[in-house]
Amino acid sequence: MESFKVLEWNINHRQGRSQKYIPEWVTSVIRKDYADTDIIILTECSSNVPNWDTIKKRIFEDKEYLVFESFNNQGHQNDVVIAVKKERFSVKDTRSHYSANPDTADHLEIKCKTKAGTELTVIGMRIHSYDKVTDANDEKKRIAFQSIINDVKNDNIVVIGGDLNNYRRGCQTRKWCLRRIDEICQENGFMRYTPHGSSIYKDYTEDDPYAFAEDHFIVKGVESVQLLPYDRSFVNKDKTIYRWGQDFQVNFGGNNYGHIDDPYPDHAILMAEITIP
Repeated sequence: MESFKVLEWNINHRQGRSQKYIPEWVTSVIRKDYADTDIIILTECSSNVPNWDTIKKRIFEDKEYLVFESFNNQGHQNDVVIAVKKERFSVKDTRSHYSANPDTADHLEIKCKTKAGTELTVIGMRIHSYDKVTDANDEKKRIAFQSIINDVKNDNIVVIGGDLNNYRRGCQTRKWCLRRIDEICQENGFMRYTPHGSSIYKDYTEDDPYAFAEDHFIVKGVESVQLLPYDRSFVNKDKTIYRWGQDFQVNFGGNNYGHIDDPYPDHAILMAEITIP
């Protein structure tokens, strides 16, 4: 058996529309706080963020990783970065799925081989979000997720990390809730792993029905998954931006919410140690 550590983090570039700079401390969070990570998945990246190329180079400047990035900017969508440690993996091939089609998620797929010769597929993904809650938009999310599962359901070992943009934990009636995600996983031999609490918005530490747990690992063919709690400790890097501490929003009354400006991360970090046969 072999074990490796996997990180997933939505870093909130929002296609770089604000033209603001991603903070320098994102580099130290990954390089120092998570220095022993074997696979790094960053979602909602965009080359439209003016200093993204510089920050990305600094994150991986020691050349310990093989680094791959999708190219969705041409379709006005966000990108995905996957980096794997050279000492742990070789890479057979990569595939980026063009996500201008609303039924396709931001999606990067990498076929790896461990040093012991075990093959596995690593996927970073982000299901698109929509301004309106409708059955039609729920169906687009379901189709996007199902297409990814269909593409790799015959692979022996699969590790998917990403933001599924699903509804809160207590939601049971919408077509894109955790219950439906689990049904798709179970129908195809996959399992969902999600820490307690929420990865966005309010910092729930338990499985409150109002908690939004949107960042998950979806796996197939693994021996075990040891999850760490969602990590929001990076809020201490900037107490002006994260003026509500561990919460990424505050209710000012009614439906008016304060929120974290892009491109400052507004999702908790997802981390696990995964053991494969």
